[in-house]
Amino acid sequence: MFVNGVRKTAVALLGTALVAGLGLAGAGSAAASSGGGCGGTDTERACVSAGNGQVTAQAYSNFGNGNCNEEVILWDYTTGGRALDTTFGCHSGEYTYSYTLTNPSGGHDYKAEVRFYWPGGSGYDYQLSPDLFY
Repeated sequence: MFVNGVRKTAVALLGTALVAGLGLAGAGSAAASSGGGCGGTDTERACVSAGNGQVTAQAYSNFGNGNCNEEVILWDYTTGGRALDTTFGCHSGEYTYSYTLTNPSGGHDYKAEVRFYWPGGSGYDYQLSPDLFY
């Protein structure tokens, strides 16, 4: 009888340890990210970063005039779609805009893109950030 009691206790402790270990492994993979950063030039830059359970796309521009439209896209390369997308008028001088995804998916590949649409032109100029693996 004593052996069965010890065996049941050992099995219960092992099961608890396995569940706790799985919980920690899940939390670690969701909280960890790698990569990210900025890509572009001194006047046009796209950045992506992660922190506090969020992924942030950041657009930087430094133009002599604000005669354009700017589009900030946070791509989810894992799903092949846009996680975030917004367009607004450009600004004169140095300007930084941040756009935050509050519910990123663990194990996904995110990348920021900034597009600049100039009047009278066809198409757009763009900059891409490095990949961020969340």
